[in-house]
Amino acid sequence: MGVLRDRPRAFVYAVLVHLLLLGVLMFSLDWAPSVKPSAARNPAPVQAVVIDAGKLDAEVRRQKQLEEKKQREAQDKLQRAEQAARAAEQKRKQEEARVAELKRQEEKRRQQAEQEAKRQAAAAEQQRQEEEARRQAEAEKQRQEEARRQAEAEKQRQEEERRKAEAEKQRQEEARRQAEAEKKRQEEEARRQAEAEKKRQEEARRKAEAEARKAAEAEMQARLAAEQARLASQRQSAMQSMINEYVAYIKEKVERNWIQPPGSSSALSCTVQVRLIPSGEVIDAQIVRSSGDAAFDRSVEAAVFKASPLPVPPDAEVMQRFRSIRFEFKPGSL
Repeated sequence: MGVLRDRPRAFVYAVLVHLLLLGVLMFSLDWAPSVKPSAARNPAPVQAVVIDAGKLDAEVRRQKQLEEKKQREAQDKLQRAEQAARAAEQKRKQEEARVAELKRQEEKRRQQAEQEAKRQAAAAEQQRQEEEARRQAEAEKQRQEEARRQAEAEKQRQEEERRKAEAEKQRQEEARRQAEAEKKRQEEEARRQAEAEKKRQEEARRKAEAEARKAAEAEMQARLAAEQARLASQRQSAMQSMINEYVAYIKEKVERNWIQPPGSSSALSCTVQVRLIPSGEVIDAQIVRSSGDAAFDRSVEAAVFKASPLPVPPDAEVMQRFRSIRFEFKPGSL
């Protein structure tokens, strides 16, 4: 059974050879029930099939060599599979080591943050105590200052009464001066009103002239604004046309560098956000609308970086708007 499992073709060939020998022997025997005397005295020549044992052995050896070659190929495939498995295991261990190192660093940062929080809390408590002592000292100082102010206030009250007496005397003198001033004010007011009327009429004339100039300037400004708007619209249209043209160039270059992942459909699409520097070098690429296939999305990001540097417009103003672009990647859509 071991021979049949390990070398099935060799076993089959051996069985066929034995069956062939058995058939030759069977056809070589005389199965007649009786033999005539004349035939017994002169037996007919026997026709035998001669089998070349050397050729048979060579065929068996050839089949054996073919089987051994297939076994070696199978062993080679198995070894390659084992090597791939060992490489994957090594990569997994490296990833686990990297994750462990990240966790260790995160724990270290957490401990440092806790220590910093404790230090800040201690500093805040010390600051609070110092602030409390300062407030108490300030309160005592304010109490002493309040007593001083009350003494000064009493002195000021007495001084105020003296000033009121003097003020009453001054008020009476002021009333006299106000009466005289009122008379002069009325006379001056009449003169001012006459001058004001004259100025009002002159101002009305200047205002009318200014309104006419303002209307003419407004009309000129409107014409200038319309012309600037027209030029700006043309410039904006040209800039957008250039942006669309270079986005198409970028799509084409990215698609040339795209490698379709095994098992992913070429009918998928996604939207990618790309950030560039003025030389066209890609500094970031992110999928902002996924295709639903993670392998497809990763392949698009890889194609963007592989296509770097990307074609960028020569116009500096257009390039400022081109530093971050978003486009839909859909294979075969160009």
